[in-house]
Order: sequence, then C-alpha cells, then structure tokens
Amino acid sequence: LSPEKSRVFREALRVLKPGGRLAISDVVATTQLPDEMKKDLALYTGCIAGAASVDELIDILREAGFTDIRIKPKDESREFIRDWAPGMRVEDFVVSATIEAARPCCCS
Repeated sequence: LSPEKSRVFREALRVLKPGGRLAISDVVATTQLPDEMKKDLALYTGCIAGAASVDELIDILREAGFTDIRIKPKDESREFIRDWAPGMRVEDFVVSATIEAARPCCCS
C-alpha cells in the first residue's frame, strides 16, 4: 500500500540486478471507483480505494524502466474480496492480480 506507486517501482528497479524480475500480487481496479469509495479510509487502508488500473500500472512500470510487463487479473478473487467490505460491492470495482516485470539485462 503506497500512494507513491511510481516511487516504489523506481526503487524496486534500482535494487534489482540486471535481468532481475519483479513478481508481486496486488489489487487492481477493473473500472473507475465511485468518489465515495475513493474517500473511504477503511477502503484505502484495505488496498481498495487506492487501486490503480492495469493500464495505469503498465504505464508506471514502463516509466520506471521495467520491461516484459505482465499483469494477470484473477477474476476468481472477487469471491473473497466481497468479504473485505460486505454490502459495498467492492468486488465490482477491483480484483487481485499478479504483476510481473523485468529489469533490462544491459544498456545499449
């Protein structure tokens, strides 16, 4: 959980050896979250309100210098995400995803 995803991924790239790989699991937005969800502190600390979209994450990772970017949303995660905020239908807006990327092997 970080409001500065760009900074986190730049640091991850910095500490990886050339050819090293990043592999994480995170919550991604599948559609625009309603404003009331974005402002909900409990949803923010629960990694829902601050979720970036797949396209946003790809851009952030690319800007940080990563290559071979793959983001795989897990639709089956909706079942357990529903329990994170009962009655709020957060599963309609976010899913869990695996995020993989590589630090380039060398510079030209």
